[in-house]
Amino acid sequence: MSDGFFIDIAMEKTIAAICTAPGAAGISVVRISGKQALELAAKLCPSQKLKTEQGGSFFYTTLRSPDSGELIDEAIVLVYRAPHSYTGEDTVELQVHGGHVSSQRILKELLALGAISASAGEFTCRAFLNGRLDLSRAEAVLDIINAQSERAGRIAAEQLRGSLGKRVDEYHSLIMDICADVEATLDFMDDETSGLLEPINIPERLSAFIAAVRQLASTWRNGQLLREGALLVLAGVPNAGKSTLFNALLGQQRAIVTDIPGTTRDSIEEQLIIDGIPIRLADTAGLRETEHAIEQLGINRSKELANAADICLAIIDGTQPLEQQLAQLKSPDFIVLNKVDAISEQEVVKLTEALQSYGYEEPVAISAKTEAGLTQLRKKIAAKLQTQSAGNEVVAVSERHHKLLLAAASAAEEALSLYSDGLEDAAVFCAQKLRESAEALAAITGKNYNEALLNNIFSKFCIGK
Repeated sequence: MSDGFFIDIAMEKTIAAICTAPGAAGISVVRISGKQALELAAKLCPSQKLKTEQGGSFFYTTLRSPDSGELIDEAIVLVYRAPHSYTGEDTVELQVHGGHVSSQRILKELLALGAISASAGEFTCRAFLNGRLDLSRAEAVLDIINAQSERAGRIAAEQLRGSLGKRVDEYHSLIMDICADVEATLDFMDDETSGLLEPINIPERLSAFIAAVRQLASTWRNGQLLREGALLVLAGVPNAGKSTLFNALLGQQRAIVTDIPGTTRDSIEEQLIIDGIPIRLADTAGLRETEHAIEQLGINRSKELANAADICLAIIDGTQPLEQQLAQLKSPDFIVLNKVDAISEQEVVKLTEALQSYGYEEPVAISAKTEAGLTQLRKKIAAKLQTQSAGNEVVAVSERHHKLLLAAASAAEEALSLYSDGLEDAAVFCAQKLRESAEALAAITGKNYNEALLNNIFSKFCIGK
């Protein structure tokens, strides 16, 4: 548990927090959840009676300080009775005018009345603990908040609806059924018995289970790209047009462009979206031999980024000798032939053939200056990213899910291997590994969890959610 972060796992306290971002806005929302939520809210609006029957209600009122009676703000008060609320507890939301002052005054009054400040993600954690969401759906809430593209938002929304949790629950049931069948044979096995597991098709069922789990785990790459973005690096010699292309892809003048070699001394990164995938676009220092210490640092950084890139584009200046430029490049994903506006079509064909003779695929011919060929380049980048991900899946697992799925598959593979070895106690060892596999799956949806796991997951949330 990190310093200064604590979730009330026992849920004995009533929590309160401002749920909206600070700054000018139409409304600001203060949320209260817990056994005393209605009682505390009622003290701020004594002129109104909060309904106590099941269900919910809302009304307009004015909020006042319980001590001084001083007017705080006008508000719309929304009341949600347990279990029909986001958290599964009695919950009140106070919608007041946007900005910093009113919401802070309300929160201060609530804390003075006995509420405690909610930790990051504590409302969603309570929703999980009260059975409103499984753990995979709770994590989807954060994915929706952090989504950088429509595609990422769609995947997160599907997970929030339970697409991942349902699939994992199916796999959990499958492995537990296999385990039950294996354990059932233990009552009938003796020293002279062999092959009692054959009639219930253990090898076939385990093999199908392992393939399904590994297929789901393979969506991790797509999930990583959607959640974190792909690193796209522009590499090449000085004056190849990297900064011009950087600006053209962004649609704004972000990088300084001059005819002076070595203008870019350090990498510059910006965000953009290509085919629904967030991109971290990096412009880098030109690659060349130099004795200038500062420039060399930039070149070293360029090489590091190129090695770490999801896609590295080698930008070739069509007006300069080809061999000297290729000598500075190492294993780019594909070549971008730039400045085709300054050379003839015949020269473009000649350079393309020369690049292919070096073993590169056909380059994308562009002019970063005139933006000719940029549509084709974006399509090529999108296609490359799609080959790195399971783009047709409606589920894209996170790193945590990926590790647990691999653990489940690995344990099942060990179970299959133990059984296939034909050992005397095969069923015993096989059942142990099958239960390990089931436990790994259960950790994805939160069928088993610990406080450290919850704190690790929900500490990534914003306060108020």
